[in-house]
Amino acid sequence: MKIYLFLDGDRVTGYGDRPSYIPNEIEVEVDEGHELLRNPVIFKYVDDKLIKDGEYQQQLIKEREEEKNKPSDEELNAIALMELTELMMGGK
Repeated sequence: MKIYLFLDGDRVTGYGDRPSYIPNEIEVEVDEGHELLRNPVIFKYVDDKLIKDGEYQQQLIKEREEEKNKPSDEELNAIALMELTELMMGGK
């Protein structure tokens, strides 16, 4: 299938199924089940070839996990409140 890649340098930032005529748009052919269609940002376009950037993919996965495991604002406020209460009650 024919798609149109949006590029930032050599990094793919997205794609469309019709030309948008924006700068740095490249027309390519991919199989209908190509991984780029599910996750375009892990690909680069170098020397007229799509290249999966596995290292960048792992970095994105790590960042997503860190964000998911980060305490919410409500949890941080609850922790701060408990610590403040402890200090006011003569603890630590």
